[in-house]
Amino acid sequence: MTREERLSFCKICKNQKLDFKQGIVCGLTNAPAEFENSCDSFSEDITLKNEALFQEFENIHETVGKGTRLANYLLDLIFIYILGYLIGLMIGPLLVNFAPDLIYSTNTGKILLFEYLLGAFINMIYYVSFEASSGRTIGKYITKTKVVTLDGEKPDFNVILIRSLCRLIPFEGFSFLGDDDSGWHDTFSKTKVVKA
Repeated sequence: MTREERLSFCKICKNQKLDFKQGIVCGLTNAPAEFENSCDSFSEDITLKNEALFQEFENIHETVGKGTRLANYLLDLIFIYILGYLIGLMIGPLLVNFAPDLIYSTNTGKILLFEYLLGAFINMIYYVSFEASSGRTIGKYITKTKVVTLDGEKPDFNVILIRSLCRLIPFEGFSFLGDDDSGWHDTFSKTKVVKA
């Protein structure tokens, strides 16, 4: 066994002791553990075990910072534009034949409303399909991050739907300007983005 493997036992043992020169040692022998498969003196401390599990959970589910979140946004924006372009190629000919008013209209309010609704639809398709299936968008795959609930579980479809709808709130991007590394779409859906 390596020292690290032994320490996984020592860190949760009632007999452990902290030595400032050697680190965690056995309180019975005042020396680093040297057992091979199991320690005859091992006595599990539930409090220490729970603290170790909590620390491991925190390390695994560390919320990513604003820089990574901005990178996710910019990468996803590129792929949303690509998806929008592809959808435009498909529905463009249909609009020319069946709804030419939306393309050739002089009513800019009507065109802007159509463009906003189409953009919202494309946004929803992108985020809901990727995050509901894997907890990750293409941007999150690239940055090695994922969406989880506050307790570290994979969010269900309804949570992802709420999260995606909240992205459509006007000026939602400004919600990242606070001290917290999360936006309204995280807060309202009770999710966070963590390292994968």
